[in-house]
Amino acid sequence: MIYMLIFVLIAGLLSVITITGVGQIRNNMFLKYNASYTSADIENPAIIYNMKDFNTDYSYKDQQIIKLCSFLDSWSILIFFGLATLSASWLFYHNKLKQPIGTLREASQKISGNDLNFHIPQASEDEMGQLCGSFERMRAALEDNNRQMWRSIEDRKQLNAAFSHDLRTPLTVLRGYADFLNKYLPEDKISKEKLLDTISTMSTHILRLENYVQIMGEAQKLDDISVAWTKVEVSVFLEQLSSLAECLAREQSLELSFENHISEPSLYLDTGMVTRIYENLIANSLRYASQTISVRFEMDEGFFSITVSDDGKGFSSQDLKLATTPFYTSRTEAEESHYGMGLNICKVLAEKLGGGIQLTNHKSGGACVKVWIMLHQS
Repeated sequence: MIYMLIFVLIAGLLSVITITGVGQIRNNMFLKYNASYTSADIENPAIIYNMKDFNTDYSYKDQQIIKLCSFLDSWSILIFFGLATLSASWLFYHNKLKQPIGTLREASQKISGNDLNFHIPQASEDEMGQLCGSFERMRAALEDNNRQMWRSIEDRKQLNAAFSHDLRTPLTVLRGYADFLNKYLPEDKISKEKLLDTISTMSTHILRLENYVQIMGEAQKLDDISVAWTKVEVSVFLEQLSSLAECLAREQSLELSFENHISEPSLYLDTGMVTRIYENLIANSLRYASQTISVRFEMDEGFFSITVSDDGKGFSSQDLKLATTPFYTSRTEAEESHYGMGLNICKVLAEKLGGGIQLTNHKSGGACVKVWIMLHQS
């Protein structure tokens, strides 16, 4: 508004100056060819004259000057006010619209190219500034939605990887029992009690697989898995874990040792999660152990812990920092069929159960992984 007011005033002033100037030029031209008249005669409103009624023997050049003066006298107001409008509009565009429009155009191009890593400045509080602010809020909302979408995709990717990773261990156990039955049952080398015990163990693993598939199918990410506390007999549960480790290590001819430092007869645990943690710890040690793997079960100040150690090469300094992150693999594992999810699953589930995980190396060599979880009271 201020631009238009200033230019209107300028246009009015220029119009007055122009009309006055061309009138003076035209009067002077009349006096040049009509010497009997004076300036006072022309300026006297009582004397009315018309140039066409007097000497009109003007030169061609003077005729053109008179025509130009007549044109300016008739059209100068329109010309100057038109130029004032155009000038005010151009100045307003240059000072108020050009930069925000360019910013919004560049922003729209980046958004259409799925590039949301930028910021739209709000240089003023006028309408264009408010529009830039609205555009920035829209960009931020899109960036947040994209971030949430990619986080959801990443969570689903980790969940699928964890699902694929953790299916291998119970399937390996079932395959081991099946091979055992196929090898010794036809030769009648299995007692009825051993056969029934093997079938019962296989049924237990199948039931756990069914529950696991259902839980993973309902979860959107690994953290969504709910905790199901149940009362377990410590001796029975630890015997199952020991048997599970022996079955997994059977083909590698490794020496396993187990230490139980828990005196309580029963505990409240989520056996499914604890078993998954344990399976991943054992599977991780099986890949690196040379000859022996030792497992220690303890309880201290309301926490149940599992420590699995091996006599392998141990963790590198980078492994100690990154081994619990999703999809991490060391250089030696780069060409192996390895998900890089085992220790990450242990970490997520342990924290879900109110505990944590610790990775260390023995002074004599070999890796040691300790997982502890908070005990549920009832």
